[in-house]
Amino acid sequence: RESMMQQTSRDEEGTLAYVKATGNLFLKVPQGWKEIQVLAKSNGKKVYGDYLNLVALNQPHSGNMMGLDMADRMCYEQAKAMGLAPNYRAFMSSHKQDLVHVVYPGFRDSLPVTNLRGDVIFRNWQSIFIGNGGPVNPRIPIYSFDGRDVLADPFWPKKSIWHGSSSRGLRVVDKHCETWHADDFSVMVPRWAL
Repeated sequence: RESMMQQTSRDEEGTLAYVKATGNLFLKVPQGWKEIQVLAKSNGKKVYGDYLNLVALNQPHSGNMMGLDMADRMCYEQAKAMGLAPNYRAFMSSHKQDLVHVVYPGFRDSLPVTNLRGDVIFRNWQSIFIGNGGPVNPRIPIYSFDGRDVLADPFWPKKSIWHGSSSRGLRVVDKHCETWHADDFSVMVPRWAL
């Protein structure tokens, strides 16, 4: 990897490099080298056709998301950058919305919730909010938009989804990091442990 960094100016943009010692794959981009995530083999049931994706942002965030609109915008931009349909929304409640209502009513019961590989995480959207906290199967990865498994990657030190909702997906008044503008530990937010 170090030798790759030393040769950066000599390599053309678009060059692929494979590091045998670690099994990592890199792509030369204008700013240097970007690791290409190679997704591991799936352990779960796959879905083909219509589905809802549960995807993490490319970096972990505290409660300060600069508000729901900015969180939605980050989802939109990261999905678009990866060539995905830019219709992703933030998985969180706020003073404006309940998490359970983020998905269009016609899709809440009919479409499975999957990861980026199509592995089923939940039977459907409604099954997340039946009152048991939406337990996630630890053998089914949740990927970030850039393909990292957030359950295994040490870049995500806290294995939790902070969402500001009750176990039924309803907003918990005063429990959404001051409308997602605060990251102080004194502002407690409902979350799921992963």
